[in-house]
Amino acid sequence: MGLFGAFVSTVFALVLFVTMADNTWSKLGSPELSRDLALPMPVILGIVTLIIGIDGTIAVGATTIWDSVTNYTLTMLPLFVLMGNLAANSGLSSQLYRAMSVLIGHRRGGLALATIGASAGFGMISGSSLATTATMGRIALPEMQAAGYSRPLSAGSVAAGGTLGILIPPSTILVIYAFIAERSIRSLLLATAGPIVLAVTLYCLAIWVPLWMGWTTAPQRNRASRAEALGALRELAPPVAIFGLIMGGLYTGFFTANETAAVGAAVVLAYGVLSRRLTVRGFLAASMDTAVTCGALYLVLIGANLFNFFLALSGLPFSLTGMFSGILDQPMLVILMMLGIYLLLGTLMDSLAMLLLTVPLFVPIADAAGIDLIWFGIFAVMVVEMGLITPPVGMNLFVLKTTNPEIRMTELWRGITPFVIADLIRVAIIIAIPAIVTWVPHAAL
Repeated sequence: MGLFGAFVSTVFALVLFVTMADNTWSKLGSPELSRDLALPMPVILGIVTLIIGIDGTIAVGATTIWDSVTNYTLTMLPLFVLMGNLAANSGLSSQLYRAMSVLIGHRRGGLALATIGASAGFGMISGSSLATTATMGRIALPEMQAAGYSRPLSAGSVAAGGTLGILIPPSTILVIYAFIAERSIRSLLLATAGPIVLAVTLYCLAIWVPLWMGWTTAPQRNRASRAEALGALRELAPPVAIFGLIMGGLYTGFFTANETAAVGAAVVLAYGVLSRRLTVRGFLAASMDTAVTCGALYLVLIGANLFNFFLALSGLPFSLTGMFSGILDQPMLVILMMLGIYLLLGTLMDSLAMLLLTVPLFVPIADAAGIDLIWFGIFAVMVVEMGLITPPVGMNLFVLKTTNPEIRMTELWRGITPFVIADLIRVAIIIAIPAIVTWVPHAAL
């Protein structure tokens, strides 16, 4: 086919999967999704057919599709998505927020802290940042505004809290990274323990510091009674038990990652049925949402596999590794260069497209530089996570604006600034102390 043909094929494959990823991430679950995904495929694949021939296109397309939909690692993806949809339709999100607001809502900034805590709790069940932001935007934002919280603080805490869903197990983004980079999903999920604690701590400081400096307002509320506090603890028990089951089974090795996904989905379903919070209509809605979401994600993964194939033909990863060869003996410099590229792309692209674009290119470079690829996966996901709240293309900001149109974008940008600073500090900490990421998965081996 020749180098030129491989290069052109790579460009067209890039257009294909980035377009698909962008439409999937921004319109996931919408009726326009299948139409938008279908538009670029005939044109792009037609041009690729002219370049590599009909026989080559059939062979590559059939192999890519088969490998994508039958990959064992990805069998957990629909189960994790189903678990999140079942949790949402069982009312666990509102339950989490009510419990957290009762327990800490009396403190200064307590409702914003409760939003961060509830977002983390719901994120560990749903695994979706956008779903967490949309859900908490409907539940927490009106209550904070009614309590007299400033609008920037309210909106910023909801949008930032939603990003925790991309990191907390089960995370669909981590599953996709494990698939592309061929890493252990169990190790990646365990590696999130330290960064999660660090993220929640820094987000709490991002609330407290502006309050302490007088830059925003958050009135205190009356402390809940003992009976209310006990009731809130009872409401927290189911999600905590589910998370404990997931992480405990993974850490001890009692469950594989795939078995953990199946057990988690079954436990959430059992909870919804036994508590009578999950109706037949809710179950059908969760099943339909899961089918639409996973169908879209698998299309994106097929596009990513096509892109990887053409990358290999073009030799671009080897060329990039050669370009970095002068600094491969300085891993810190490699990391900082990649961080700069990620921050630049974060202002132009959504998180899923950015991850799919960069992982096939950066993983060989990181490996050649001696960087732990489990650590690099967490680093990449954390930096991509920043793109969800970084103006001007912060998907969580647009989701929150859609669910609460009365909020001005300038208020969103002002409210999210302390959390973006907290994210930058978090990335700097894990670069300086990589053991925060690697200690738990290495101890569990």
